[in-house]
Amino acid sequence: MTSWSAQDALAARRIAVIVNARSRRGQALFAQACAGLEAAGFTITEAHAVRHPRRLGHILAGIIAGGHDVIAVGGGDGTLALAAGRMAGRPLLMAALPLGTANSFVRTLGIEPELAPALAVIATGDIAHADVVRIGRTHFINSATIGVPARIAQDIPPGLKRWFGRLGYLLYGCLKFLKLTPFTVRISRPGQADVIEKVLEIRIGNGSYVGGLRVIDSADPESRDVVIQLVRGRYAAALAGAWAASLGGWKPARGRVRELRATEFTLSCTPEQPISVDGETGTCTPVTVTVQPGALNIIVPRGSDASSRARA
Repeated sequence: MTSWSAQDALAARRIAVIVNARSRRGQALFAQACAGLEAAGFTITEAHAVRHPRRLGHILAGIIAGGHDVIAVGGGDGTLALAAGRMAGRPLLMAALPLGTANSFVRTLGIEPELAPALAVIATGDIAHADVVRIGRTHFINSATIGVPARIAQDIPPGLKRWFGRLGYLLYGCLKFLKLTPFTVRISRPGQADVIEKVLEIRIGNGSYVGGLRVIDSADPESRDVVIQLVRGRYAAALAGAWAASLGGWKPARGRVRELRATEFTLSCTPEQPISVDGETGTCTPVTVTVQPGALNIIVPRGSDASSRARA
């Protein structure tokens, strides 16, 4: 039996398409995405604009069972993470269509978060082997956060997110800051002493972007580990300063952010905290986090690797 290769699969120019039609631009750009792939020389073997996000997993499973090994996945970070969890460790190749709000994972990969550049990457790009991270019973490919981002994702009005995009997140985040209080985190890693800190926010990064902003410079999906950032402080102003530093492109105040690296750890909080997993809710502490190294074959810009992304 001939062994499968992602390069050969991409060279065959046959691709299935699945788009979350409820993502910010999914429904509007579905037909345009399919037309763009055909114009780039691909034969579309199956295409779905899924109106009910709960059916995404079922439809994706059908695409995989049908023998389609190159799959373009359209939506936001949550949609890509769902697909990555199903495709990880299998002879499958993902192509990313950035149709969500923040599109943090494609930014991490060096893909401009617009349809035309993403289609160009699919047509001419290289193949990377990205880590997929298991957290509790779900997966992420870009980041998981505890604190204000998780509180925003938990109950942001859908209209605010759909119509105002990243600005909507910012406006709603300002409201969440008013109720911000510190909490205690314990991180346990095999063979190491537990880390216990009083924090305002936790970021677990497989990628460098959070909410569309470059926040975790040292994280990369081909690093074979994750970066854990603990944002210290007693008052909301400390966290606001850390985010302002990310927005301005400079380092936060010394000692404000502590960084750890790990391939496996457990995380608990007092009191327990909700977790935003690539923008999706439903997970909370305590959780176990495990990196699945190089588990996802994905198309990236030509020449893109951990070194080039770190310099970007």
